[in-house]
Amino acid sequence: MARPKDDKLEDAFARLAQAERAFVGTEFLAPALRGGRVAVRIAGVVCELNNVTPADFTGFGIFRADSHERATLVRPATMGERRRYLQLFPRVSLVVSAKSDRDSFAVPLNSADARFSVQGEVTLRFAEDNVQLFDVVSARFDGTSFWFDQPDPRADPAAAPYLRQALVRMLELAKLDRPGLMPGQRTAYALRYRARLEQMLEDARTRDERRLRDALEHAGAALRDFAEQRDEYRVTYEVDGERYVSVVRKGDLTVQTAGICLSGLDQQFDLTSLVSVMRQAEREGET
Repeated sequence: MARPKDDKLEDAFARLAQAERAFVGTEFLAPALRGGRVAVRIAGVVCELNNVTPADFTGFGIFRADSHERATLVRPATMGERRRYLQLFPRVSLVVSAKSDRDSFAVPLNSADARFSVQGEVTLRFAEDNVQLFDVVSARFDGTSFWFDQPDPRADPAAAPYLRQALVRMLELAKLDRPGLMPGQRTAYALRYRARLEQMLEDARTRDERRLRDALEHAGAALRDFAEQRDEYRVTYEVDGERYVSVVRKGDLTVQTAGICLSGLDQQFDLTSLVSVMRQAEREGET
């Protein structure tokens, strides 16, 4: 007679509890992440220990399990121990798509790899000092994280420098002209190209805003908003509590449309001098 499912579940929990008790006091090899965290597999279940001493250790180490939540570093793992650990997991080729001081990110080299279902970028653990942007690397996937293993020896060594130089030139994706580029390399390039283009546009808008703000504040006015119109800015600003909208040329801020009647003399003024004219007109209107 079949046992109820609840009994089977209780048996599984009992086996896990027994394995956890046996785990305490043993030494184990695992990678430690920032903040003092290591993950281990006990009875087929991934368990995370969130209290590791020392908390600032990162990398592969041999740890002693002090409890189900605490572990102490015994010593850093050797290169051979690290290699044996990583070889337990399937290998996947990734392309480095972003780097910062703390993290690296990557995309699959070949999107047709049916073993993995990856949407967007993944965090590439422990790669920071070993890779550059667009490098192709071998990583190992443990079911949760992708761990840097080594540079992919099968990759074209000249492809990554080509892509980095193309990014400096801001070469459009469609204009990349290097035989043998894989889908993942094009994806990584597209991600960085878009991010850099957005940053350049944001930087340009910040510079434009500062320039318009300085021109207006020099005359005692306050910028409220602006919009680009081809070679012009449509500027909204306040002068002594009154709101005005003027169109000025990007190059030298020469007024194209003042927003007030200047008898066709709009282009004789720039944004700063226009504010002075407005004030003068207000004073004359008050007398």
